[in-house]
Amino acid sequence: MDWFLSDLHMFSRRSIYHEHADEILSRAAEARVFVLGGDIVDFSWTTLPSVEATIDAAMQWLTDLVESNRDCQFHYLLGNHDCHAEFVKRLGDVAEANVNFHWDPYFLRIGSAVMLHGDAVHLKQRTNLELAAQRNRKHQFKQPEYRHQIYEMAIRSRLHAVVGKLANPRRIVAGRIWDYLTNEKVDMGGSVKNVYFGHTHVPMSDYAFRGIHFHNGGASISGLKFNMLPMKLDGHHHPAADNSPLA
Repeated sequence: MDWFLSDLHMFSRRSIYHEHADEILSRAAEARVFVLGGDIVDFSWTTLPSVEATIDAAMQWLTDLVESNRDCQFHYLLGNHDCHAEFVKRLGDVAEANVNFHWDPYFLRIGSAVMLHGDAVHLKQRTNLELAAQRNRKHQFKQPEYRHQIYEMAIRSRLHAVVGKLANPRRIVAGRIWDYLTNEKVDMGGSVKNVYFGHTHVPMSDYAFRGIHFHNGGASISGLKFNMLPMKLDGHHHPAADNSPLA
């Protein structure tokens, strides 16, 4: 079985990653392909002393996962909360040291399946160029404590769950992902069958849009639903990017 998961938001106060840690390790041990679909780590909302400390902790977790499962091919896709420049550099170091690890800044295609984080859905111009510019403007620094407290109040009130559903209708989200991938020259008219993505924190299973099935596992955040997604893969890795740092 091959697996996709995203939006763990590790090291943030809102994350409940620890509740799923054993399942993640178990799935990785049995997987042929394992895709980490962005926002696995959250540098902006980390509770560790600094972004640097968070990068160190994230790299230790990731390296242990990859080195403990040599028969599995791991793919790390960047999200808007884990695209920090120093973290990206160190992803390259992991890739150089481990033949079973790869990373891509935008999206990954394997056969008829496409995997991505999904933050392009909230852009007016849905292209890699605009996505890179938006990511570089945000989430590079740790948020101050008062903002952590405000966010925690929203989570306790479950406001984040309500807003997420209202702001991300399935048809609109699927349509915007279609637009983004089409803009980046992915053949969405016939060869793509399944799209796996994160970011919206709203679960979606086998949602059909223009003949393609869209899947989202939610988020490992208190008050939200979260699932790892089994992927239907029928081909080999076609790199969507050159594993180069974001411009």
